Amino acid sequence: MSDTPALVLGVDAGNSKTVAVVADTDGRVLGFGRSGNGDIYGAVSEQAAVSAVVAAAEAAMTAAYGAADHTRLGHAAFCLAGLDWVSDHEFWEAQLDRHWPGLSRTLHNDGFALLRAGEPTGLGVALSVGTGGAVVARGPEREWTASFWLTDPLGGGELGKAAFAAVIRADLGIEPATCLTSMLLAHLGYDDVAAMLEDGTRRGGRPPTYAALARDVLDAARRGDAVAQRIVAGQGRSLARYARAACARVGLTGGATSVVLGGSVLSSENPALRDATVAALADELPDAHAVLSPRSPVVGAVAEAIAEIRGSVPPEVATRLADHRFPPEFLLT
Repeated sequence: MSDTPALVLGVDAGNSKTVAVVADTDGRVLGFGRSGNGDIYGAVSEQAAVSAVVAAAEAAMTAAYGAADHTRLGHAAFCLAGLDWVSDHEFWEAQLDRHWPGLSRTLHNDGFALLRAGEPTGLGVALSVGTGGAVVARGPEREWTASFWLTDPLGGGELGKAAFAAVIRADLGIEPATCLTSMLLAHLGYDDVAAMLEDGTRRGGRPPTYAALARDVLDAARRGDAVAQRIVAGQGRSLARYARAACARVGLTGGATSVVLGGSVLSSENPALRDATVAALADELPDAHAVLSPRSPVVGAVAEAIAEIRGSVPPEVATRLADHRFPPEFLLT
């Protein structure tokens, strides 16, 4: 029997990018690859998403051992945005069978890559906030993806949309004045709120990219603006409530639970939403242990694959994966 560790593949597919890593089961990274949008709900077509996942994975294999040969892999973990329903699993199983027949694999929503990256046991809740929001949970016997159960406004896009609306209401005198007015006018390049509103709503105008306003909301909240603080606190409360609901769905009750925080907004250098979420978790899940993931989610996808082979992710393996330094452009959103 060979003493050479088996090889694994971890894939983290999202809307901004799809990244894949080949490593051995001791956590040594051997190759990686990157492609475009791998979300079957967010890409230009389902097949475009499949092509992105295949391209990233085969680039990682080629970088690792010189060929896009899946038969050299002991296991692959695919953590994919838009893997929400049974029908989505069935779709991806058929696609992966077509491209890599016989490949040992597991399929998860991409939130589980974040969960494993922040909590090596893979048990707990993950809250991810970037342009949008995502919540997943795994207990000892089952896992759950919130997906379309999320009906509250979550994510950077919703922070920006709430700020835009608050500026309009402030201009009408319906709600208090806010420094968001001057910040959004400067950011979007308008002299007054009327011009901003007209250009954002008229035929042939320039609707704002709401997610691009999220940083303004966080900055205003940190400066003490009451309107911005209310917007941020509201999203923090929603996230904490979904975390509580997720725990109940997977049977994580009666003890300390890891809640992994990630995504570009929750992990921002401006901690406003992170602080609001942690404060709300103290009310909704008093025994929760909030963890800001120090690792890229793709590291969690690799760890998912290692856990399938080894039964767990030993601390030294988790550390070796976490210590690997990828080129900045590989992980750039």
